[in-house]
Formats: sequence, C-alpha cells, structure tokens
Amino acid sequence: MGPLLSLLIVISFGSIFYFWLKRHNKKLVIASVIATVVFTGLMTLTPEYKQEATKEERQEKADNKKKTSHKEKLKSKSVNKENKVVKTKPSLKKTEKKKKANLSKQDDKYVVSKETLLSRAKKLKYGMSLNEVKSIMQVKPSEEENDRGFINLTYGKDIVDLGFDENKRLTAASTGAPQIQKQGEKAAQQKKKNAKSIESSLKSSAQYFGTKSSESIQNNPGAFKTTQDGDLLYILWNPGDHLPLLLRVDDTSTNITNVYIYNKHGDNPKGRHLYTGRTIVQKKRSIVYY
Repeated sequence: MGPLLSLLIVISFGSIFYFWLKRHNKKLVIASVIATVVFTGLMTLTPEYKQEATKEERQEKADNKKKTSHKEKLKSKSVNKENKVVKTKPSLKKTEKKKKANLSKQDDKYVVSKETLLSRAKKLKYGMSLNEVKSIMQVKPSEEENDRGFINLTYGKDIVDLGFDENKRLTAASTGAPQIQKQGEKAAQQKKKNAKSIESSLKSSAQYFGTKSSESIQNNPGAFKTTQDGDLLYILWNPGDHLPLLLRVDDTSTNITNVYIYNKHGDNPKGRHLYTGRTIVQKKRSIVYY
C-alpha cells in the first residue's frame, strides 16, 4: 500500500506542472493538487509511515539524550575546575604572604636603628680597609667615588659618614665616628716622629759611612760593593734598619767623599745628598809604647 501511494503522489505532483505548463488547464491543475493532498493524507495513515515516524522520534530522543549527557559532563568538568581553582587560591595567598615576609626580613637587614649604627661605628679604626668597614657596619651604605679615587660611605640619613683615600683606607669621619679624627691626628704625629727618627738615623749612617777609611772598606768586600770609574770610586752599602741603600763617591783627584741615597731608578744613581767630607784613606793606628 505504501509504495502504491508514493507512486500516485509522484504522478499527481508531476501532473500539476504538466497541466499548468503544457495544457494550461486550470481545472485539471486543481484536480491534480487535490489528488496530491489526498494521496499524501492517505500515506500518513499507512503502517509503514507510522513505523518510520516512530523510528525518527526515537532517534531524535536518543540524540537529545546524548546532547544533554554531553552538556552535563561539560558542566561537571567546569565545576571541578572551579573547585580546584578555589582550593588552590588559599595556597597562593599563603605563598604570597611568605614571600612578603621574606622580603620584609631582607629589608630589615638594610634598615637598622640609629643606635645600632653608632654602636657599630665605634668599632671602626683609622686606616681600616673599605671591606673591613663594610663587614663591621653590616648594612649596605650609599657609596660615592670621585675622579681621584676618593670614596665616601653614608649610613642612614647622614648618621655615619665616612671618607676613604685613594688606597681605600679609612681616613675621615664627618659624623658618627669621632674617634677616627683623633686616631688620624695621633697617626700623623707618629708619622712625623718616625720620619724624624728615620732622618736622624739616615744622617748618622751617612756620616759613619763617609768617615770610614778606604782601607777598611777594601778589607770587607762582603759588606761593601765597589766599582771604579776613572778618578771616582763608587761604594754601595746597606745600613739596615729599613733604611735605603747608601752610595759613597770618593774622588781620588780631590780626596773628597760624598754620600748619597742610592737611586735605583734612572741613569743617575745619586739620590739625595747626605754627607760631604775629606776622604780617609787609612785607618788611624794606635801607637804602642814599650
């Protein structure tokens, strides 16, 4: 029954166009339309059509179930992700708090009280190196260096202000370490005393060297190094006691002896002049009476 009605529907539907285009007969066109509608209505009443309709309904229901189940799965996944994010948020906050705490601890290393800075500055001494000062102060200062190599360190807001020479030695303290100035004055005085002592020792050694006889010098070649250049006799001697080498020049033509500080650098070995006197050739011998 179903295939026959399908064939009739096709024939009636085709006859609509045939009578409309070929014959131009309106009555037959209307009859064809009515036949197509009737055959179509009868087609819906056949058991084959009803079975096909039920199959389509079942298929639609199955498709709708799949779609709904897929949507539910997606919703459950999104909910799980949101729950994970919510769970991890407190841990992120904890880590951020820990980082802030660590940063605050690190900042505390660079921020100390005025009393702490001054107590540390009391341990500083004149002539300390730059690294020694930084290790004692234990905090990072503001550091400046000029074109000549002089360095200035400032701790806090001008609480401790220190100055270093070109050799990076502590030589001044405008604030925070008054002992540096006193120690510097003592060091300068001591330096003057040492210079005077060295100068006097140097002059006495030059006089001793200049008044020594040529005979005694020649008899002690281990202590004195001699070289001859024409009428000039050059004698080199190390006086010791951290004093520089001394150079004695004997002029045999005039019998005059001069003593100089030996100049290691340059063409002229004669440095600063220390002594002038007559050359003593032989050592005085004591007379023995019988």
